[in-house]
Amino acid sequence: MKYSKKIAIVAWVALPLLMGACGSRKAVTDNPVTPQQGTATTATTTPTAPATPTVPAADKAAHLALVRKVIDNAAKAQNIVSSIDFNIKSGKKDITVDGKICMRRDEVIRIQLSPMGLVEVGRLEFTRDSVLIMDRMHKQYLKSSYDQVSFLKNNGIDFYALQSLFWNQLFEPGTRTVTSGQAEAFEVEGNDISLARGKMKYTWSTNDEGLISQTTASYDSSSKGTSSLQWKYSDFKPFVSKMFPTNQSFSIQTSATGSQKKIDVTIDMKKLKTDSDWEATTKVPAKYTPVNLKDVINKILKL
Repeated sequence: MKYSKKIAIVAWVALPLLMGACGSRKAVTDNPVTPQQGTATTATTTPTAPATPTVPAADKAAHLALVRKVIDNAAKAQNIVSSIDFNIKSGKKDITVDGKICMRRDEVIRIQLSPMGLVEVGRLEFTRDSVLIMDRMHKQYLKSSYDQVSFLKNNGIDFYALQSLFWNQLFEPGTRTVTSGQAEAFEVEGNDISLARGKMKYTWSTNDEGLISQTTASYDSSSKGTSSLQWKYSDFKPFVSKMFPTNQSFSIQTSATGSQKKIDVTIDMKKLKTDSDWEATTKVPAKYTPVNLKDVINKILKL
């Protein structure tokens, strides 16, 4: 397969995230996530909410224990680096490329694609402020801030939520991290932990060890239908005193492009390391040409 086709898969992965993955800009503007405690808001009169069913003390204690156990199981490493097999499926396309993943807590998530492990042809990078897609073969790049897509910002699909997905952790929209003190914000049913924010619902399925085996984020819009992100974790291995999933696969179903699309991605990590000798931010060479999101979308939809 030509390198131009290889690099296209990087944009395929970024596309649903940049476009909103689970909804449209207008729908989110009408239904923003409730601001977190401590955020300044304009005083309004709010109707009295129905009484919440009382949870027996024993059950509540067990629920809090599960949530806190999952929080405590979070990876403690500052850096996670590994060579990877990167596979993407969409329609009749089924492509696997060698690559590398580099993650530094609270700073960056980077996926580099290098067919046959030789030359890097593409890079997908998430930082706290922006998403960067680089096509090294054609010397082009796309850089977009999270603020440019209202859905990502208003529904918690920001850098810290993405980091939690990659790092196998719970997250709460609008916060940097989840602590044991926030355990009561989550609902528990069996081994499932959930959180509702506006039209978004997040569910984390856990195993007997209190490790997250699957995360689901769903968005229900009367105009766009239901879209979802499902992230599965397997092949847990010891890593810096915790267990970390070296196989991660996620499926995105979205109608944001005007028609229903489904994308399946699998990242198989070969050997986890804590290497820190690498730059957290990619500097785009001056000779690279910027492209806009609309052009990227049009090219991808024709593949």
